[in-house]
Amino acid sequence: MKEWRKYFFASGMILLAVHSGFAQNNSSPYSILGIGDIEESYFNRTSGMANTGIAYRNKNYLTHNNPASISELQEQFFTVEAAARGKFVTYYANNLNSTVNQTRDFSVSRFSMGIKVKKWWGSSVGMMPFSTANYSFSGKKSIQGTNVFTYADYEGKGGVNQFYWDNGFKIGKHFSAGIATAYLTGSLTQTEKLSDTDATDILTTTKNIYLRNLYLNYGIQYYTRLNKKWDITLGATYAAKTNLAAEYTTDVAAGEISVHSEVTKNDYFRLPEALGLGIALTNNKQLTIAADYRYQNWIALQYRGAGYALQNSRRASIGFEYSKLQQVWPLTIEKMFYQGGLFYSDSYLQVYGQRLKDMGISAGIGFNSKRSTMSYLIAFEYGIRGTREENLIEERYARFTLTLSYKDFWYTKGIKYY
Repeated sequence: MKEWRKYFFASGMILLAVHSGFAQNNSSPYSILGIGDIEESYFNRTSGMANTGIAYRNKNYLTHNNPASISELQEQFFTVEAAARGKFVTYYANNLNSTVNQTRDFSVSRFSMGIKVKKWWGSSVGMMPFSTANYSFSGKKSIQGTNVFTYADYEGKGGVNQFYWDNGFKIGKHFSAGIATAYLTGSLTQTEKLSDTDATDILTTTKNIYLRNLYLNYGIQYYTRLNKKWDITLGATYAAKTNLAAEYTTDVAAGEISVHSEVTKNDYFRLPEALGLGIALTNNKQLTIAADYRYQNWIALQYRGAGYALQNSRRASIGFEYSKLQQVWPLTIEKMFYQGGLFYSDSYLQVYGQRLKDMGISAGIGFNSKRSTMSYLIAFEYGIRGTREENLIEERYARFTLTLSYKDFWYTKGIKYY
């Protein structure tokens, strides 16, 4: 009975935290485009390594970077993980005259559970954000066909979440393959208010968009020993082009007059073909050096609008991890680990001819409890996104991620694997 109480306590506390949802208050002007800012973080063991983990394998943690890595989970154990992130952003622009140029928020970002189903099969389920949109700003808008301008206020919020099921399978001694099946769902609310100089005759347009579809991501890993001290792992991921279906309503109101319309579309937004490559070198199970490269073919989707166009995105990152081990006969226990990383990306957005870039550094430190049932990872990331050219906005941000991992016996006796 005590064992079941322990399981329910660990899962219940994390589920209570996740009940707060993926709330976020950070304002990003670039999230007005598409389905918002697409999430680059995984909120897991790789957070302190600049989220470098396509070739990363760890038997004690759930890494969603590559579904093939789930095959490495330890037998007869279950794992529950949750992560929360705090974010602080400062905005810089040549013509920024707002009195509020800083934002901050805190949100629960991930929850996942995983087990080793068979000796050759690991499985994990979880949920985390896929994209977020949150912006609020004012400006002038030209009336088409005239030289007249009107004042405009723009607001937007929402995002897309993913509920995923990762499965990883060992094939022989040196190869694993996996598939991540995710259901993407979420909503976006976009509001535009137009007024004259006296703030009269306001025209308000509100669009509510509800998005959904399945999204599949495939992964492979090859691992072997180079010599007595070094191991090597090669990894790759692939996702095909996917259409997001949408049901959206548009409400236009001017004074007492209002118009309502409803539309259903199977290809409201399309996610591009995506490829990821990774390599990891490990020395005596203590020092890991990893590198990733991710690519998305946005140009093939031919999205283009007033002042912006989509370009192929690229992200490169490197990370390292050092584990402090202790021999507790007959086992070797990891007491602490230290992480660091660098990343650089060309995002998929090109605004007024300026390619939006994102670059930064990361660091992390982790602790494991004496009985190896509870683990804690605190990761920090500092980055610069955007540019001040062409009167655009530069974002300088700091992120703090706390990841909790609980592991315990799933089966304790009488289990045989064939």
